[in-house]
Amino acid sequence: MVLLVVLVLMLATAGMLRSSAPRQALGRPALPSPATTGPVIDLSGPTLRSGHGDGSSVGLALVGLPSSRTTVGIAQELAAHGATATWFVDGRDVLRHPEAFSAVTSVGDEVGVTGFGGTDLRGLSPWRARFDLSVAQASLAARGRVTSPLLLLPTASRRADLDVHALRAARIAAGRGYVLVAGTTAGDAAPGDVAVIDARDPGAAGEVQRFLDTKRTAGVPVRAVGTVVGLTRDEVNRHAGAATVVNATVIVAAVAASELVADSLPILFVGVTALVALRALLALGFALFHRVRRQTVRGAWTGPVSVIVPAYNEAVGIEATVRSLASSEWPHGLEIVVVDDGSTDGTADLVDALELPGVVVVRQVNSGKPSAINAGVAAAAHDIVVLVDGDTVFQPDTVARLVAPLADDRVGATSGNAKVANRSTLLGRWQHIEYVMGFNLDRRLLDVVHAIPTVPGAVGAFRRETLDAVGGVSDDTIAEDTDLTIAISRAGWRVVYVPGAIAWTEAPSSVGDLWRQRYRWCYGTLQAAWKHRRALVERRSIGLVGVPYALLFQVVVALVAPIVDVAALYSLATGNLGIVTAWAAFTALQTAMAAYAFALDGESLRPLWAVPLQQLFYRQLMYLVVIQSVASAAVGARLRWHKLHRLGVSLERVPAD
Repeated sequence: MVLLVVLVLMLATAGMLRSSAPRQALGRPALPSPATTGPVIDLSGPTLRSGHGDGSSVGLALVGLPSSRTTVGIAQELAAHGATATWFVDGRDVLRHPEAFSAVTSVGDEVGVTGFGGTDLRGLSPWRARFDLSVAQASLAARGRVTSPLLLLPTASRRADLDVHALRAARIAAGRGYVLVAGTTAGDAAPGDVAVIDARDPGAAGEVQRFLDTKRTAGVPVRAVGTVVGLTRDEVNRHAGAATVVNATVIVAAVAASELVADSLPILFVGVTALVALRALLALGFALFHRVRRQTVRGAWTGPVSVIVPAYNEAVGIEATVRSLASSEWPHGLEIVVVDDGSTDGTADLVDALELPGVVVVRQVNSGKPSAINAGVAAAAHDIVVLVDGDTVFQPDTVARLVAPLADDRVGATSGNAKVANRSTLLGRWQHIEYVMGFNLDRRLLDVVHAIPTVPGAVGAFRRETLDAVGGVSDDTIAEDTDLTIAISRAGWRVVYVPGAIAWTEAPSSVGDLWRQRYRWCYGTLQAAWKHRRALVERRSIGLVGVPYALLFQVVVALVAPIVDVAALYSLATGNLGIVTAWAAFTALQTAMAAYAFALDGESLRPLWAVPLQQLFYRQLMYLVVIQSVASAAVGARLRWHKLHRLGVSLERVPAD
């Protein structure tokens, strides 16, 4: 979270220093005729004051720092003519061309400022103008240990160009001790004037040489601006004390870092969007293949099944869950074992009161979900067990579809298709889109390569033999479903995804509950990946594809994906519509991907209007959750279970678009 804030602040800094001020239409002339106006204009008082120079010499103002070679050549030409000049530089050139800046100051020339980066100060607000000039002064202090009160507006450097807008900007600067320099063209400069030459022009060196030759022939000395107007070099280039230099160095370092981030942003944007686009193409392609491929499982399981329901304080929804399980269309024997894990809200009593055939209640002191599942498996009478959360409702054919692949003794577990039941609110609709577009597309892809890392606790079936072989459900992590699934795959069994085995689950209905749930999921995934890190070298699909895929797209991409949105906002603020257009195309791709996923799952397309909003708001929340989870894991923080607030799910309420 802190890093994201820092990133935004750095981009805001770079944006302020790079964004161009709106060009102002020329206003009425602000000064008397050039003949009656001197080269230095003092705006520090209530009235405008200006004056001529000493009348015996011409001042030379060189604007900008060209290449080091050109700068050194001009400086040598000045020295050969016994002349000096004032170089008016912007802060960015000082930072980018330190050799050129050193060449200027080492031969006795003065320096003044034009701002930072050549921005048109005429169109800036007062605080933006002051910020721009402050950074420019910091550049001088950090690189040359000097500051300067001389200001030459880059877009109004000559007296003839000065208008009311230019003087308004200059008056803002005057409040910080600046004196405005306004000159004339080199050919029109008379004694007492300041000639302005743009040193960045390709022919600047030749123009300077011709100007110097002309003035030497006329017997007119060429001096720095300060000398012409009666200021000593120490007054023009004030020595910066140690405290000022340290402060300036910090500012310059921050500016350099901000500009580096801003320069890197387009590259990172392209990289992240390419990665996300690649994932989308892979997911869509594999999902299509998953749908049309010929299933390789052998037959369908037709033996008895035990359903395990671990429950802790599930009074709100446990009756609907058990009733839906008891209504399953399964003629081969169905046992339902509800394990009450020390509930204090009468969960077990509610199940007993239903008096449904085949339903068994096991009570134990509160020991956690893994312990409750293991107790249920131990109490179960059959070799195939289905695990169901206490807030989940099954459709009548879900059990049959879910256990069918377990007829193949190569299959150790199957994952069903969990769907969001409470999707009528915007938050629920966003989670509905995420479940269909993200989780289920990923499972289709990973099923094809035999690398599913998570059988969701809401709907999964297991072979008892498989559970025994991996030591049951472990409490080493808070993502026991991911931990268990990876262990099963590492032990050599296949994990199969059955999209037709639908279970309706209640998604968090508040932002706080959603945050806690996803925080637990992400943190638990990191724990499981660390616990099973040796899977990466075991040459099984789960280690080669499943775990890396989960870490890459659930963690790494989520950590860097905010760059996409930050880049779009930065580009919008700075007028770069290319990245904004790319962001819009990225959102369109996400919407198309969602539409395809919804079609595969047989879902109505009506909720897809919420996809753009999901990209703007919901996705940012998920990014922050991942950032917090990774930070917690990095410092070794312990995360405890959080019981989410439930409203209850019933078959009458789903689906509800």
